[in-house]
Amino acid sequence: MGSGCLPRQASRAGFTMVELVMVILIVGIIFSFTVVSVSGLAPIYKVRSATRTLGAKIEELRAFAISRGKPLGIRYTLLDDPQYYQIIPPAPEDAPDEPIENRRLDAKTELPTGVRFRRISFPGTRGSDRGVVNVLFSPMGNTGSHVATLEGASKDGTPILISMKFNAITGTIDFSEGEGEFQTHEG
Repeated sequence: MGSGCLPRQASRAGFTMVELVMVILIVGIIFSFTVVSVSGLAPIYKVRSATRTLGAKIEELRAFAISRGKPLGIRYTLLDDPQYYQIIPPAPEDAPDEPIENRRLDAKTELPTGVRFRRISFPGTRGSDRGVVNVLFSPMGNTGSHVATLEGASKDGTPILISMKFNAITGTIDFSEGEGEFQTHEG
């Protein structure tokens, strides 16, 4: 076979340990800046998410009341933390005039930690910022207009307010920053 020399091996491609450590260090620094900037936004997204979830539930309830032909509603509990809301089911077939207080409510939907109801208000009233508030949706789709204002706190302690305004006549839900209320137009 030949001269007895072994063929020369090709050099290995890859990274040295120093290069890998430098890349990990740079990625870590970039990641830390990203986490710091996003963590400041987390409180507002908690409030926005809770408000949008509530709005979706109200749309669902209104549609359910219309499709079933029976009034039902939502109960806001603005007492202790965590605050929550529950679905008020329609009255049973055998007792159509059953008071709301006697009905078995659905499970509680708690607001996220750090989020609470600031106020539930109705057209022409200031509303309530404590206690229990019931809102009923009619089968005609013309009752239940209200504004739910949710509140959280930013990292520096300033309040974050997001309002969900439900107009029963048009069936629309509007979201806005700040404390919402129904505008009355005098003519």
